[in-house]
Amino acid sequence: LMTVMGADKSSRSRENGEFFFEMTQPIPAYLIAIAVGNIDFKPLGKRTGVYAEPEMLNQAVQEFSDTEKTLEVAESLVGVYRWGRYDLLVLPPSAPYGGMENATLTFVSPTTFTGDRSLLTIVAHELSHSWSGNLVTNSSWNDFWLNEGITNYIENRIIEDLYGETRADMEMIIQKQALDKTMANQPSKDNALHLNLEGQDPENGATNVAYVKGALFLKTLEETFGRNRFDPFLRSYFKHFAFKSVSSEDFVEFLKSNLLTQLPESSKVSSQEVLSSIHEWIYGSDLPANAAKLDSSALDAVKQQADRWVENQLSTSKLQTASWSAVEWVQ
Repeated sequence: LMTVMGADKSSRSRENGEFFFEMTQPIPAYLIAIAVGNIDFKPLGKRTGVYAEPEMLNQAVQEFSDTEKTLEVAESLVGVYRWGRYDLLVLPPSAPYGGMENATLTFVSPTTFTGDRSLLTIVAHELSHSWSGNLVTNSSWNDFWLNEGITNYIENRIIEDLYGETRADMEMIIQKQALDKTMANQPSKDNALHLNLEGQDPENGATNVAYVKGALFLKTLEETFGRNRFDPFLRSYFKHFAFKSVSSEDFVEFLKSNLLTQLPESSKVSSQEVLSSIHEWIYGSDLPANAAKLDSSALDAVKQQADRWVENQLSTSKLQTASWSAVEWVQ
């Protein structure tokens, strides 16, 4: 049996089944992960590869063939990848999550195998954690959004670069629809990005509020300041706090010092108004009024067909679905 770990395999490992690993960078304890099994390996690129049971390995290679390209896109957006290799480990079907971002080795469920690579978003998401979560970590689960919201934002930018703005917009809208339902059906205090989990199971904070509201917050900042200012800010955030844990307060202070001073002269809002909205985003229970507006003509076209079909104005045989992506089918 082979042993793999979210760390670098040491040259001390021996053919008799003794495995040694080294992790020279500091990581949070929840990223320590080991797996043992009947596992083989195939490379996907010069820094990427996939581990899986022999029966699933070729399918895994096909499904995750864009991983190296995804890594290159991520680096162009948020800075150099600091972990050496980025490999994937395909878990048994009983794995409870789509993916887990263990440093250097993402654990991923075979339920992501679709045959058309439509769930590459899983790789984009877990890879993004190599910056937000692994490189810069929330200092407590009250600030879970610092891990997941920033990761969701980076994931969406990667999808935009790989598959186009239309696909990225559709992904975000589908997520926003789910967020609206969550926020309407849970206590309002749980709709804030910064939570108070004292006396609660931390799992209670693991809703899509952290993921999607957090991503919308960053998208709103991007639109407010422009990508030519926001992207360098994001890269400087990861560089400044590399291998450290941070809180919402740390994020806001860094934002005030490194982005708020760069408000475009053409902006229709003042620095004070932006700062007030930032406080509302992080500590408020609603979506602020300045939230980035999302729209997609592609999803609008899907809804128009669906509405006509429901009203018996369009037969099933006449539905124009040949060019639909998985996201359009979800809608």
